Amino acid sequence: MKKASDLIEQVFSSLEISQPGEKTYVSLFRNWETVAGAELASHSSVKEIEKDTLIIVVDHPGWAQLISMNTRKILTRIAEKYPELCINQIRMVVARDQL
Repeated sequence: MKKASDLIEQVFSSLEISQPGEKTYVSLFRNWETVAGAELASHSSVKEIEKDTLIIVVDHPGWAQLISMNTRKILTRIAEKYPELCINQIRMVVARDQL
């Protein structure tokens, strides 16, 4: 079974309507585990990007705190892998049912 992100990317690729940086945007969503680390990623997911802010959904306030403590490290990894996204802050939303 394919992931929804894979299917969406296939549709946009076949229609050739992608926006500049779109593949980077999708790549960040897909590679969140690499950016955040396996343990943090197992309790969080990328919800969206608003301007320069990465919005992360976490399943418990404790994980929001851990991501907050690792914000500098996560932002550094994002800047190295996805500099064109210009993300310089992270905001967390606690929503147990959205992961």
